[in-house]
Amino acid sequence: MVIPLRLAILFLLVATTHVAAAPVVKRKNETYQVTGSNLRELRQMIDRNGPVNSDDGKHYDGLTEWSLTWDFNLKRRGKVWIVASRSVILDVKVTTPRWTDFKATPGLLQTQWRAYRANLLRHEEGHVKIALRAAYAVDKYLGTCGGSSSMEKLKSDIQKNTRLLLKQYRKIDRSYDQRTRHGATQGATLAKAREAAQLTPALPGSPGRGRR
Repeated sequence: MVIPLRLAILFLLVATTHVAAAPVVKRKNETYQVTGSNLRELRQMIDRNGPVNSDDGKHYDGLTEWSLTWDFNLKRRGKVWIVASRSVILDVKVTTPRWTDFKATPGLLQTQWRAYRANLLRHEEGHVKIALRAAYAVDKYLGTCGGSSSMEKLKSDIQKNTRLLLKQYRKIDRSYDQRTRHGATQGATLAKAREAAQLTPALPGSPGRGRR
């Protein structure tokens, strides 16, 4: 019984030396306030106060921003340089609207808002998943990129290939927005300003809305 036990301990020690590193994820969920008692007012507030995408300078209902940083250490094993350790950090910030007048408004509008916000969060989670895929892709590459007899060449290859991976996932992220029209096809939309004005009933005693 002693020999199998020693073998089991040896196997455990060997196995633990090959445990893959996992990216560190730092996530922040933020909100911006919107007020309003009808669909038109809510739409105007979101258009005015929504987060700005640094890529195009436009306001959006919600926004997921992410960045990847990575580091690695090399060591020489025989005649070959290899990655001895690595770290990958993913920073994510998700920004969505918070309606401060929610409880003081009619039930139908609350129902519309709940559906809209749930769909918006679902859309933003799609961006988070793409960011996570990018982080794990970089981490996996660093753990399996092999070695080189030249330390400088290995460093150069790592820099080139990790940047290519990041570029690839940035493209996937943009394509996701194009495919879903920034969440519109997923139900993450309130009526635009003109549509909201047409859908908002006039208050008693106030002038009606129409076209000339």
